Amino acid sequence: MKENPNPRRGGCRAGAGRKPGTGLYSEPTKPIRVPESQVNTVLGYLSAYRKNAAALPIATDTPRRFIPVMSHGVPAGFSSPADDYVQDRVDLNEHLLLHRDASFILRVSGWSMVGAGIHDGDEIIVDRAIEPLDGHVVVAVISGELTVKRLKKSGTRIRLAAENPEYPDIELSEGGELVIWGVVTRVLHKV
Repeated sequence: MKENPNPRRGGCRAGAGRKPGTGLYSEPTKPIRVPESQVNTVLGYLSAYRKNAAALPIATDTPRRFIPVMSHGVPAGFSSPADDYVQDRVDLNEHLLLHRDASFILRVSGWSMVGAGIHDGDEIIVDRAIEPLDGHVVVAVISGELTVKRLKKSGTRIRLAAENPEYPDIELSEGGELVIWGVVTRVLHKV
């Protein structure tokens, strides 16, 4: 190790630096390079991960499993006789995911989107390959925080609308930075 001429200022010093087993994850760290245009997206992802609202990537090496699709629907009103015949089989990966490699699952925290059928604790499937359009439910990064809202575009105005009147919409001011992280395609809701 090279000797530092001024041990009180910079340079290599014995015992300096982050101690092993410290920090948020209690494991060694590694520097990475991120394109400038993706910094907010990566920071938003990490912020959500730390808050246990982790974006869970869809596993790509899982074996295909087919689930039977019955030939008749189930009435939610009055009952009627139904056949016990299997019409088809469906792979949930193909059924639920448009772009498997660009899809993630996020756990929702809060009630601002209850009008869209998204409840606290639900999991949403987010597709990053879909172009966000007016009216889509999106996951956006604002000030380094992830939020799920309905995207509203009117000319040059952009608004992130809550689906619960008790929560305010988010109006983007002129020059405000907004990163759309992905478009919500499905809600996994426990009953």
